Amino acid sequence: MTGCQQDKRARLTYGTLVEETAEEIVYGTLASKVARKESLLVAVYQDGLPCGCWATFHDVINQYVKEYNTKVYYIASSQFSDDADKFGLTILRETSDPTFALFKEGKKVNEYIYGKDTKPMFQTLSGLRKAVSRIAKDPQYFYVDQEYLDKAIFTEKKDVVVHYFWHFCPDCNDCFPEVMLPYSNKNDFSRNVWIINLAIPGLLIDPETGTMNKNYQGYVDFLNEHNMSYSEENEPFGYDRGFVPTTQIWQNGKIKDMSVYFNDGVEKVDGKYVITRSYYSEERIQHLGYTNQVLQGKVLPAEEVDVSVNQETGVESYSWKMDYARLYHKPILEAFFNKYVK
Repeated sequence: MTGCQQDKRARLTYGTLVEETAEEIVYGTLASKVARKESLLVAVYQDGLPCGCWATFHDVINQYVKEYNTKVYYIASSQFSDDADKFGLTILRETSDPTFALFKEGKKVNEYIYGKDTKPMFQTLSGLRKAVSRIAKDPQYFYVDQEYLDKAIFTEKKDVVVHYFWHFCPDCNDCFPEVMLPYSNKNDFSRNVWIINLAIPGLLIDPETGTMNKNYQGYVDFLNEHNMSYSEENEPFGYDRGFVPTTQIWQNGKIKDMSVYFNDGVEKVDGKYVITRSYYSEERIQHLGYTNQVLQGKVLPAEEVDVSVNQETGVESYSWKMDYARLYHKPILEAFFNKYVK
């Protein structure tokens, strides 16, 4: 008798369809990725020490990004002070040999050192691919930019699932690690998911002032053109002014379905806390293909509501606490993924 062996390789978190080189990061970025329990490939090089082996390996990891659309990161050893958390990495000080490690869900699980381990992975693309394939699975979330996305959905009319976010948005920074990341770790996708950061100059960031501006015309136009904001032309999927995080599926140049995570409005009505605005209204769910959950009109217990007071006017405002809202929004987004991605 033979038994099935469970594939315990790490599912790499991020791929890219628009970058062709590995990304250099600083200590804080690595710490954040570890805290978010990402799975990633990271090389450590010894800056200040000339090394032909690092020059060769740097070229190899750049080739890997371009060939396999996988994010690979590298960081200088000088980023790690003597008393800093090394996250399990071997930080060499007196040799110029590079190292290469895999983090699985925030924990270092594999590490290779140039002077000690097999060298083909440090010298050739095929050697690196063979080594990585033994310990990790390719990513299922892929970064794109507007040019790449618009060509795919409007010109080539490809079948695309896309997730829109801001890199500093609290709702987005709950959605990805709490819902999307564990979902990818547990499931093999039938189609990959593209992700696009809208908090960039020309969209959310006014290029003249360098500041966030939700009313910047380029951003308003993007939300309208991508069916995120409400208009008669964007019925039934467009929602209010357009929010992130939003996930959509496009087919044949038209939006087929859409999901919005969080972004519910709460008001106090007759002494009760009520969700008065939600993407999941009685009217809209008639057009959604993945859920029948209605949130608009839901009465919330007081313990689920954050109350803030404007110090100048004394006016109260209300919001649904994330830990409670997630109990509803997580299964809704997972239902979207179950239908269109799994």
